[in-house]
Amino acid sequence: MGIKAKIFNKISVLANDYYGRAPQSAAEYMRIYRVLLISIITSMWDVPNAAIRLRKCTTGKMVSVKGRLKVNAKGKILIGDNCRIWSHMGITLISAGPRATIEIGQNTFINTGANISSRNHIKIGKNCHIANEVIIMDDDFHDVSSHTQNSGSDAIIIGDNVWLATRCIILKGVSIGEGAVVAAGAVVTKDVPPYTLVGGVPAKHIRAIHTNKDVAPSYQLN
Repeated sequence: MGIKAKIFNKISVLANDYYGRAPQSAAEYMRIYRVLLISIITSMWDVPNAAIRLRKCTTGKMVSVKGRLKVNAKGKILIGDNCRIWSHMGITLISAGPRATIEIGQNTFINTGANISSRNHIKIGKNCHIANEVIIMDDDFHDVSSHTQNSGSDAIIIGDNVWLATRCIILKGVSIGEGAVVAAGAVVTKDVPPYTLVGGVPAKHIRAIHTNKDVAPSYQLN
C-alpha cells in the first residue's frame, strides 16, 4: 500500500471514528486533518524508540515501537521490515531465552499487552495481526504432574497473513497455516490449516475463510 493510500485509509478510519461517515463540511475535514497531523507527529518517535527498545535484537527497516516494550534477548530476536509493536496501553513482552529464536516477519503488527515467550523457536510470518493480550509460548515451563520438572519445549510456526484475535493463547508445537484466524479467547493446542477460522477452548474448526490471495486477506467467512 502506497503512502497516499495509507493516508486516505487513515482519514477514512478517523472520519468513521468521529462521525460514523465521511466528513461533510470544511470544519469536519479540518478536525480530521488536525487529528491526523498530531498522530503523525507523535508517531515520529516510534522509529527511534524501536532502535532503543530493540537494540539487542536484529531489526529490519522502519520498525516502530509505541510505548515501553519489554524485551529479554538472551537468545535471538529477528524482526522484519515495517513491523509495528504497540506497548502503550498495556506492556508487551518479547522474550527469547538462551538458545531460543523468535522471528517476526515483515509488516506484522503486534498490539498492546501481547506476550511472546520462547525457549525454543517461534516463527511469525509476514503481514500478521496479533491483537491485544495474545499469548504465544513454546514451553509450558513446568510439567502438569510436577511443578519442579520441565515438560520441554516445541517450536511454534505461524504463517503469513494470520490474525490472532484478542486474548487467544497459542501453545507449544502448534503450526498455524497462512490466512488463518484464531477467535478471541481461543486456546490453540493443535495445528490450524490455512484459511480456516478456529475458536473455543480447546480451539476447534469453525468454518473456512475465502479470500482473494492477490490482496491482503478480507476474511470472508462461509
